[in-house]
Amino acid sequence: MKQKFNTLTPMQRLRFGNGCTFVPDFIFTASCQHHDFNYCRGGNVLDKLQSDLDMCRYMWADSHKLWHYAVAVLYFMGLTFLPISYFFFTYGHWRTLEEILEIDRLSKERKW
Repeated sequence: MKQKFNTLTPMQRLRFGNGCTFVPDFIFTASCQHHDFNYCRGGNVLDKLQSDLDMCRYMWADSHKLWHYAVAVLYFMGLTFLPISYFFFTYGHWRTLEEILEIDRLSKERKW
């Protein structure tokens, strides 16, 4: 079953992932944490593209200044068109919630 970010408890959502990897979070930490969850959950290339589009939508919804909208578009373009983002997505079966939380825990212990 495809896991959803909103199945996490509020505390798990607050602590999940590492925010916006390689770029400043600005006001978008929650959007980036949701995106981290979706990348960890895995799937196929369509799931990856949906994850990227969802992140842009969440960032857009959080925006209230012109530069916020510009950042949301730039982040989406980077995630969609830069090959390195395809390295971080987990391809294959959808992971269970337990697997996702364990990977998040281990990544924080190892700092990767």
